[in-house]
Formats: sequence, structure tokens, C-alpha cells
Amino acid sequence: MGYQDDYVMRTISDLVRAIARLALGKNEINYALPDTEDKYSDTDRIYRKLRDLVDAGEINEAENQLYENLDENDTEHLEMALTFYMYLNQLDDDTLFMANYSREEIVEGINSVSASFGITGFENFVDTTMV
Repeated sequence: MGYQDDYVMRTISDLVRAIARLALGKNEINYALPDTEDKYSDTDRIYRKLRDLVDAGEINEAENQLYENLDENDTEHLEMALTFYMYLNQLDDDTLFMANYSREEIVEGINSVSASFGITGFENFVDTTMV
């Protein structure tokens, strides 16, 4: 991975942290699943499905499912969505490419989800010309 890729990945992480601080009062974002499925909430089940789709290379379908299930009145869903995009950001460029997805789409998704929760002003936080 080159310096530019590393820089873009760090900048995306910084964007998520800034939104998390503003909207959730958290310095780090990490939607964690319970140890066993019998303890899963509805939101946990959605997140598990998203991760499973990503792991199967179905990133676009996972993102579609995210938007179909997003509850803009529940900040737990914001945390889940931001964690989803951080998960995508940790994927290497080849994996993203094979799934027909890009880091620019990660940035767009973060901004779109944030806007759904009334959080705007971060649209130029990441220089997408470097993506």
C-alpha cells in the first residue's frame, strides 16, 4: 500500500472520528456485536448481515441493505453505519476493486449517512481527488 492510500485511509478514519465526537460524544467508533447470536438486537442482526455481505464480496448489496434498514431516529444506527464504513475502509484496494467499490464511495456513504442524521459540513473533509 502506498503513502497516498495510507493517507486517504487515515483521513477517512479521521472523518468518522470527527462525526462520532460531534454526534455521539465518542472519540472512537466501534459497533460491537454480542458474543452469541441469542443476545443480538435487531440492529446487531442488521450489522451482522452487512458484514457477512461484505465478507462475501457483496459490498454494494451491503450498502443497499444499510440504507434500507437505517433508522435515522436511532443513534445506535449511526454508530453501526459509521462502523460499517470503517470496516470497508480497512479493506485493501484490490478487494474494493474486485467488488466494484472505491474509497470515494466510502466517503460519499459516510457523508450521506451523516446527512440522514442531520450532520452536514464534512463534505470537503476528505479530498476525493486523491481517492
